[in-house]
Amino acid sequence: MKGIFRRGLIAAAGLVFVSTFVLGTVSAQNGGQSSSGNGFRISPVRSEYVIEKGRSEVLTLTLENPSDGTVTAQGVANDFVASDKEDGEPRLILDENAPAPKNSFKSLVGNIGQVTLKGKEKKEIPVTIRIPQNANAGGYYGAVRFIPVGGSSDTGNVGLTASVGTIVLIRVPGQLTERLDLVSLSASKNGEVKNFLTNGDASVLVRLKNSGDIHLKPFGKIAVKNPLGKSVTEYELNKAASDQERANILPGSTRKFDDKLPQLKIPGRYTIAVNVGYSQGSGDLITAKASFWYMPAWAIVILVILLVAIAAGIYYLVNRYRPVKKRA
Repeated sequence: MKGIFRRGLIAAAGLVFVSTFVLGTVSAQNGGQSSSGNGFRISPVRSEYVIEKGRSEVLTLTLENPSDGTVTAQGVANDFVASDKEDGEPRLILDENAPAPKNSFKSLVGNIGQVTLKGKEKKEIPVTIRIPQNANAGGYYGAVRFIPVGGSSDTGNVGLTASVGTIVLIRVPGQLTERLDLVSLSASKNGEVKNFLTNGDASVLVRLKNSGDIHLKPFGKIAVKNPLGKSVTEYELNKAASDQERANILPGSTRKFDDKLPQLKIPGRYTIAVNVGYSQGSGDLITAKASFWYMPAWAIVILVILLVAIAAGIYYLVNRYRPVKKRA
């Protein structure tokens, strides 16, 4: 019995060492706005349409030359697809020899032509988008850009932010599958999943995958409670700014939402509850819960000291009241 408590004390001493080590190491898609580059400004930077087969829509762009000189630009249309990143930034297909997506936005836009702007001049540029009668149902994703004549055509595949232009998302109604899956729900620190935190500076990380064949805008509520069951925060997922729309998730892609939490104060187990909708009118809802621990270094030290004190008290009591064997 005595050997067992000695081993307990040794283990507690080891925890004290660990807590001391912890103390030593713990210290540490655009929308609605104008876009500029290549000497131009263009607005809007994102447009979305629902267009029936056999119909058309006119996208009106405002192109501005902020310089004092006269500039001529060539309008071009490009397809884009989801990138491997999870920040929602699409990947423009700028290589003319690259295969087009099954639903090609570029095929819906005719010749845009050139436009000449004098210094400080603005012009409205109409771009007609026509959906053929035999078009596939689904999403068509692309960008309309204006390149200075004589400038680079940006061959190759680059991110959308490298070019001036507006992105366009089109939904052609039909037999479409809307499905969004929750990939992960957790606390995070600097974008990394954390189930145990020693610093009260944290975020909630939600990763959602679009497993359907049309772009989706997730929405819903995130609620975080402290170890006492009281609310730390409750906020709207994928909330749109006043001059923007909610962010989209393209088919076949995963997007992460990393939202900052208020400074954590109470040590213990925290819970995250999520309720996310995404479908247009069908009522599909994702409900999930997750938990994480917040234990600052000072709380770990106090806990270890308490464990040592308890172990020492038990050891003392066992030896204090242990019957003394009589000698023969």
